[in-house]
Amino acid sequence: MLHLPTNNTLLEATLIELNEAWLNNAPLVVDRIVSDFDHTTLHLLTPDNENRQWVYLSIVLMTWSSLCKCSNEEFLLRYIQSKFDKYNNDSDNSNIIEILPKNQTVQGYNLTLRLDISKLNNQSITDLSLLKTHIMSYPFQLSFQKFNQLSAMEVAPSNDAVSTYRMQYREDENIYIQPSNDRITVIFETIFNDETDKIFSKVFLQEFVDSRKRNRSIQSAPQVLFSNTPPREIINITTNQNKDVDSKFITFVLFPRHFSNDEIQFKTICKLLQFRHYFHYHIKCSKAFMHSRMRFRVNNFIKVLNRAKFDSNDDEENGTSSGQLDDKRRTITGRKLVY
Repeated sequence: MLHLPTNNTLLEATLIELNEAWLNNAPLVVDRIVSDFDHTTLHLLTPDNENRQWVYLSIVLMTWSSLCKCSNEEFLLRYIQSKFDKYNNDSDNSNIIEILPKNQTVQGYNLTLRLDISKLNNQSITDLSLLKTHIMSYPFQLSFQKFNQLSAMEVAPSNDAVSTYRMQYREDENIYIQPSNDRITVIFETIFNDETDKIFSKVFLQEFVDSRKRNRSIQSAPQVLFSNTPPREIINITTNQNKDVDSKFITFVLFPRHFSNDEIQFKTICKLLQFRHYFHYHIKCSKAFMHSRMRFRVNNFIKVLNRAKFDSNDDEENGTSSGQLDDKRRTITGRKLVY
């Protein structure tokens, strides 16, 4: 199966192109819009045609408003800036990657970064192509911090007393993250509009469960649960109250081994954020594969039927007798027909 890349490859390729053009003393002017999953849009813009050293990178996400509600928009902006502070030089106050103030954000976008194209390197470009992942990782980092606080308590609070972070990444779909003293529960709320998609989803999710039982090498993987009703962790806070919408809930249970250090945390976040795309993408691919196999079999059946056809009019015009026709009639294996 195909694993989709975490970063935005088109954004990365554009930044590399701009950086190489600057190094070759042929700076480019860019005004490019890049689309991503979950109704996310990125915009690369050269604000000044004369000074092409600076480029604006803007992004708009459906999750932005729900991310701000997790704590505060100011804290969210500080967290995003912290991901790029390692590329800035405080000694000479030269910021290679800097978040612009709210009043300077490009209209229609949630966030705008100012980039110094002349000083970008491969690592900084890779981090910029992960901008969406860095932004959406904010509630996960809050959950990790909350987990450390809860695990240090002698008496753990009940689940109802612990805050649950919600990310609305589509109109009727959400991600719920609830930390506790011994685990972090991540719940995906997704919708299958097609009846066949619901059947495929059950097969896929059952394989998640069965493969974990069969293969000992993945026993340490997170536990996966699937339900048609909201789990008890979010039964009181789920936002989708529309009875006409058939929501499904997929739960991942993360234990401390799944976020023990920064590297493992980042890998876990990337895999979880890509899960919805991975899941629906392979459902569509499975349906397309089955349809192609069905068309292939039908074409083979048509070929067999065409070989078995016998046109008497053509043979009579050619002067072929009935006895000679019987000698020419053969099956698909080449054997003569016996009456």
